[in-house]
Amino acid sequence: MSGMIIKLLRKSLEITRIIPRSDLVVRITSAHPAPDQIVPGEMTVVRDGVDKWACFRCPGGCGETIKLSLSKNKRPKWTTVPDWLKRPSVSPSVRQLNDCRCHFWIRQGRVDWCKDSGRRS
Repeated sequence: MSGMIIKLLRKSLEITRIIPRSDLVVRITSAHPAPDQIVPGEMTVVRDGVDKWACFRCPGGCGETIKLSLSKNKRPKWTTVPDWLKRPSVSPSVRQLNDCRCHFWIRQGRVDWCKDSGRRS
């Protein structure tokens, strides 16, 4: 399915409340994005044969860019799996150690805040 059809289908399912609204959707690219290419609501997965990075704006509102290593050979490392509607699930959880103090999971494109997070919605 083309990207536009998937986007339309996802939006239709969200509007009719068949699925919850997505906080993040995946965009795959082969090059690391420039800071202005990382936009709210989108997770950029850098893939050059294998997944290397997941980049997205902090959902806590601090404006910081979060870059998660997806490399199997580096520590710490995360995995990200998008579903057919391009909604990512990330494991393990993400914790910001800056002033934002966010701690959250990303499941099917939704940000699920942990109880110890400095920011909860």
